[in-house]
Amino acid sequence: MSYSFSEWIINLASKWLTKPESTSLSRDYLSDFNRVCREIKIGDLLLIEGNNRVSSIIRHITQSVWTHAVLYIGRLHEIQNEEVRQWVRTHISSDPNTQLLIESQIGTGTIITPLQRYKKFHVRLLRPNGLTGTDAQLVINNAMKKLGTQYDVRQLLDLARFLFPWGLYPRRWRSSLFEHNAQQPTKDICSSMIAEAFESVDYPILPLIDEDYEKKIEFIRRNVRLYTPSDFDYSPYFAVIKYPFFPLGHHGSYHELPWAKDVISDDEGQKVVPILPAIQQFLTSPAFAVIGASKDRTKFGNKVLRCYLQHHKKVYPVNPHEESIEGVACVHRIADLPETVKSISVVTPPAITERVVEDAIAKGVKNIWLQPGAESRAAIEKCKKQGVNVISDGPCVLRELGFRD
Repeated sequence: MSYSFSEWIINLASKWLTKPESTSLSRDYLSDFNRVCREIKIGDLLLIEGNNRVSSIIRHITQSVWTHAVLYIGRLHEIQNEEVRQWVRTHISSDPNTQLLIESQIGTGTIITPLQRYKKFHVRLLRPNGLTGTDAQLVINNAMKKLGTQYDVRQLLDLARFLFPWGLYPRRWRSSLFEHNAQQPTKDICSSMIAEAFESVDYPILPLIDEDYEKKIEFIRRNVRLYTPSDFDYSPYFAVIKYPFFPLGHHGSYHELPWAKDVISDDEGQKVVPILPAIQQFLTSPAFAVIGASKDRTKFGNKVLRCYLQHHKKVYPVNPHEESIEGVACVHRIADLPETVKSISVVTPPAITERVVEDAIAKGVKNIWLQPGAESRAAIEKCKKQGVNVISDGPCVLRELGFRD
């Protein structure tokens, strides 16, 4: 099959636009997808927070996280029109009990896909208020007519043009959204395909509501090609239905949620243990030392030293028997450490730790981190009595700073 130059450009653009972005944030944990699958009804919509390049463009255009919309058509046996059922069978081969969606995608056009496709995505369930069962079937029938049509990349570009001053464009570059052939039968995007399906049964989405010359209220249809996924979220005629993992059933039930202790979440959806004030103070030192540093790379005395080096910190290995470790000259005694060293990590047996703490206090060290396994109760009490910031009983510098072995 030969392609024209314009088709070749569109195919190339489609591949680029549909490439996933590694920095995308997945928020699928916000919703109980299994319950969504149980509760979803024919004619419902799912809004999707996409994770590819075109999603970023749509997010910028619409200022909304919802970048894709899909229409739920149910299981095969739930589609009442026999002709439509046969049409579905020619487009997807799956178990008869598979829950199905119809959607328009760049690169594939309007297709049927399983609901499970979006299990790992952040989704929002929308339900058209008051839509009858008969009309829900008609909505599906109308959407099915679009199966196989191409995705309208030009329409996406048209919508993007609204971000810029209209008058700056040459006339030939201006949007085709309002041209006489605006309802192109061979191309579509997800939101316009769905909007047209609902308007086929006179169901409102975001109509213009106006008064005519006789002061009568009238609904004016919107150009379906102007719809974006977020418009269904904004519509007062679609109910937003949320199924969190732990629904709040009665007053005060939020007290029963399984809140994690001593941990927070960052903007990338990861669990983060906040840095303790004692650790924050420890890390303010201009230079550090590792007491019990070792040449053996399997030992913690070596790993702690490498951890500091990986984070580009000035660090001195303290070992009375070695001249250098990891390319860094060793200091043989704590008393010989530079005055800039105000924080030390101790990786020694507990019996030796007590003597180390005495020498460190005498040197004027203000912060002592006893690595797990090096703790001595007597050493800890001595630090507290002398007003030394001591970190012990659990926190590990390898975990707090992050170590790559």
